Amino acid sequence: MASDHARFERAGRDIGRTRRAARASAAMPISSTGWPVQEPRGYPGTPDPDPPGTEKQEPANGGPGARGGKKLAEVARGSTLNLAGAAISAAATLGMTVLVTNMFSPAVAGAFFSATSLFLIVEAVASLGAFTGAVYFIARLRLLGEESRINIILRAAIIPVVVVSVVGTVLLLLFANPLAGVLLGGHLGHSGATPAAVATALRALAVTLPFAALLDTLLGATRGYRDMRPTVVIFQLGRSVTQLIGAAVAIAAGSAALLAPLWAVPYIPAAIGAWMWLRWIRRHQSSRQSPRAVPPELAALLALATPVRADGTKLRPGETDADERLANANPRGFWRFTTPRAIATLAQITIQRIDIVLVAIFWGPAKAAVYTAATRFLVVGQLGSGAISMAAQPQFTELFAMGATRRANGVYQATTAWLILLTWPLYLLVVVYGPEFLAIFGRSYSAGDSVLVILGLTMLLSAACGQVDMVLITTGRSSWSLVNGLLAVVVNVGLDLLLIPRYGITGAALGWAAAIGAANLMPLAQVARSVRLHPFGRGTFIACTLCLASFGAVPLALRFLLGGGAAGVAAGVVAGCALLAAGLWRFRGVLQLSVMPGMSYLARKAKPG
Repeated sequence: MASDHARFERAGRDIGRTRRAARASAAMPISSTGWPVQEPRGYPGTPDPDPPGTEKQEPANGGPGARGGKKLAEVARGSTLNLAGAAISAAATLGMTVLVTNMFSPAVAGAFFSATSLFLIVEAVASLGAFTGAVYFIARLRLLGEESRINIILRAAIIPVVVVSVVGTVLLLLFANPLAGVLLGGHLGHSGATPAAVATALRALAVTLPFAALLDTLLGATRGYRDMRPTVVIFQLGRSVTQLIGAAVAIAAGSAALLAPLWAVPYIPAAIGAWMWLRWIRRHQSSRQSPRAVPPELAALLALATPVRADGTKLRPGETDADERLANANPRGFWRFTTPRAIATLAQITIQRIDIVLVAIFWGPAKAAVYTAATRFLVVGQLGSGAISMAAQPQFTELFAMGATRRANGVYQATTAWLILLTWPLYLLVVVYGPEFLAIFGRSYSAGDSVLVILGLTMLLSAACGQVDMVLITTGRSSWSLVNGLLAVVVNVGLDLLLIPRYGITGAALGWAAAIGAANLMPLAQVARSVRLHPFGRGTFIACTLCLASFGAVPLALRFLLGGGAAGVAAGVVAGCALLAAGLWRFRGVLQLSVMPGMSYLARKAKPG
């Protein structure tokens, strides 16, 4: 009997640890554009944990070097894995842009980019942000041992998405001709960029809209089971690589009319694959044992018999945290939680895509193609931010839940330094060598140099703020984040409508730059005031200095000496990489690079003896 009692006690502690990890590690949802969408830890109808500003007593060694160092190691490992998938997706996306811009006229390329941007905005509306709720509710129902309620959540998520996306398909089919006229804005173009051709492209995209919207929702459900493999394999790898192959097929066939259909078709097998993978996960999940080999039946029994708070301690009689969570696990509770996040998701997609559509309307598809090409390098840089965000969000959530704001600030400053090291080199290089980078898209795209300079400098500011919006959300202030996102959209669209008619793509870049600044500076001030966190530590300043010297000063000097040809660019990149590598090794301790996979091994090998 004593051994049985001890076994149950150990299993109870395992369940508590599993719950804490699951609460902190629900994967960040990803939208159909490939950008991560942060989700808060708050839950409608339940109180948040202790306010993050009221920090609990930490041990004397509770700084980033202790338990915070373990968090950083987890962030580093997760960031590396996510970045690998994102890198392949970015390469395929950039490769497709290069192929389309080089093999088709700017008018045709711009019409294609405008149509797909409009499709992605419509898809964001049709998906209703349901993937966010799917991640949140499935993870928490599994946490409470209530897997039987997951079917209710799946129906609540999928059925509205199907209905809205089908309605969207019908509307796109019916209004394809007038929408094509609006997108072209009276600039009929040449070589296939005609209203009839654009209308045909919109109809092809419309047919795949339900599959694209369902893909988001189904992948969100798989992430609710804490399985990132479907997202990486199906979305980041399969979809993006297949779209690249489709562009190559259209080029080989010499048919601009095939571009949009072949770009959209991969959503169909991707949605089917996501559905099959979700079924496989659900079928095999119940047979999996926990990390400590606690039988699933015992785990579910203990979960129901021993409810716990967010910190893993048992609930006292009369406390209703578990009951309130279960009471909201229904369609009404699902959409109460999901609707604000859906609006925030739509705001993010709008900021990323609306410029292309508006440039096409006011200046024609050829200018839209130039603007799209000029912004591709900057979008590639944002993938580094996404990789770190997906890995860091669960760690921030757990640290704030424990009231460990000092350790959270240490993680915030360290990940900001990593983000600067990851993205600033690209942004600085495109500012210094803008015309040379644009040349890979063709001779017609040199006019995008001003766009590269404006947005490249703006993205330096964005990276220096770190994952500020995600930090704000994980403190439980998701409503603040929503307001910030909506204000950024108002700034973006308002300035676009004011500046694009007069200044063209430069005006679009100024509007987007203002929106990026607002989206980062507002939460930066809110985080500093509410929980007294900021990203500006010693490592942050060292990272900025290293990047400015390696990819700012050195390339500028070599450009002055050697010119801007291929040899000058190659010399600037090689010299910058060498200087940065030396700086990283010199300051690896301050930058906390030892937690990166493989770095500790290199450090041991470098020690004498």
